[in-house]
Amino acid sequence: MENDQEQLRLYATTGSQDAFATLVQRFLPLVYRSALRHVHGDTHRAEDVAQMVFTALARSAAALSHHPDLTGWLFTTTRFLAARTLRGERRRFAREQAARSE
Repeated sequence: MENDQEQLRLYATTGSQDAFATLVQRFLPLVYRSALRHVHGDTHRAEDVAQMVFTALARSAAALSHHPDLTGWLFTTTRFLAARTLRGERRRFAREQAARSE
């Protein structure tokens, strides 16, 4: 949607917190629900993933202000970050188990 691109461009160029808050308000339910599905219903992990997604959006705002499909980027980033979070937790759990058995 052009309005989303304008908000993102405004944030990227001026650092407008209002513009970014508008994007978060619009897309947070979508990102959170997607994260919740990917982390198998764990609400705390879903909140963490959603926060990571919006952090990534803020960092990449300048490049993404010309992205043709912001919603698609948010879905893909949510999926990627949720998978990375779960993978990291599995690895940490495996290391803890190995340390206990030594």
